[in-house]
Amino acid sequence: TGDPNEAVDLLRAEMPHLVLLNLVLPGTDGFELMKQLSGTADVPVIFLSGLGGARYVAKAFEMGAADYVVKPFSPTELLARISAALRRRALSQHAERYRLGDMVVDYVGYEVTVTGRAAKLTPTEYKLLLELCTNAARVLAYDQILERVWGAGSRGGPQRVRTFVKDLRQKLGDDARNPAYLFTEPGIGYRIGPPPA
Repeated sequence: TGDPNEAVDLLRAEMPHLVLLNLVLPGTDGFELMKQLSGTADVPVIFLSGLGGARYVAKAFEMGAADYVVKPFSPTELLARISAALRRRALSQHAERYRLGDMVVDYVGYEVTVTGRAAKLTPTEYKLLLELCTNAARVLAYDQILERVWGAGSRGGPQRVRTFVKDLRQKLGDDARNPAYLFTEPGIGYRIGPPPA
């Protein structure tokens, strides 16, 4: 709908699996509308916006958004992000938490703890960890991680991924030489958890 006033009624009537929500709306904004929607139904919300500033992205994730896509984007990227959000939702319905050793990822509360203490992750670090957790024990190649976390056509290549994994490891207290959580597959990418059987 192009009318934000119709959104809540439309959500109740249609019961969608996912909501695409523009940040800039006539007479309101996506953040205000999300407050109304979150009280109506438990569905993943993906923000679509021409505003890519860190504060907007962070606020969206703090409010519980499943993703934040900056315009312009390709249909392929949007479909990949919708698929990832629906996959995470399906996973969270079966397991509200992912546990590996002393690390717990609370999908519902968007919180990561290690030995009971909250790990202060940036929104991008959380997205990276979430992608690895929802594909536990499977190796994700550098280009897969780049596309899923930063979007199609992202720049930086493997080095960008390595830099974020290094920071993530530090915040999780994971040693790259003797990892407990994040495992490197040399020349390929990363996986979380034990290797596939």
